[in-house]
Amino acid sequence: MPTAIYVRSLQGAGMTLGRRPVVREVDHAGPYEVTLPLALACSDWVKTDADTGTCTEPSGWSAGTYDVYWSGGMRYGVTASAVGTSGDIQLDGGSGDDFPANGTAITICKQTQISTQIDGDNISIIGIELAFPDPDSTSVGHVDMQDSGSSTIEEIDLDANSVQVWDITGGDTNVFTGNPITQTYASHDDTTYQPVLKILSSEDATP
Repeated sequence: MPTAIYVRSLQGAGMTLGRRPVVREVDHAGPYEVTLPLALACSDWVKTDADTGTCTEPSGWSAGTYDVYWSGGMRYGVTASAVGTSGDIQLDGGSGDDFPANGTAITICKQTQISTQIDGDNISIIGIELAFPDPDSTSVGHVDMQDSGSSTIEEIDLDANSVQVWDITGGDTNVFTGNPITQTYASHDDTTYQPVLKILSSEDATP
């Protein structure tokens, strides 16, 4: 039977704060570890409306679905397409914050689709981390966890190298309930480093 161990403590000045490791014996452990592509910087941003705008075509881009980041905001699930032969791309649609004002520095990251088998109703404990090689990274990321019908079960903002844990058996609110999560779309805002998205879902089919 798989076992999940969760440790949370703080040490300093001769003092230790924390609790003994939490041990969860579960029926199924689902580990996912995926390297995400670099984000791309867009210049000459022009906002058309809350969910539409254009920018200069960044090197290495291709048409598809992107998440868009800027200081203080982000929008996910945005369609990126070429604007004629002008060398610009249009960003349209999606969910999240309204697009920022003209001239704002933005980055775009093509969503990485990860096939997942996560039954939120059975989760005992789950952890998510966006791991960067730079321990001092201040980058951010995002995951959109969806069911087979492309409906969002839960979307989560991520900070670099910060592990988020939901200990459902220990009393945390289960935000993953509903249809099984069969696809997770991930991105980040770093144009220098490629992070690794890590998800560990430990589930008890006979709670």
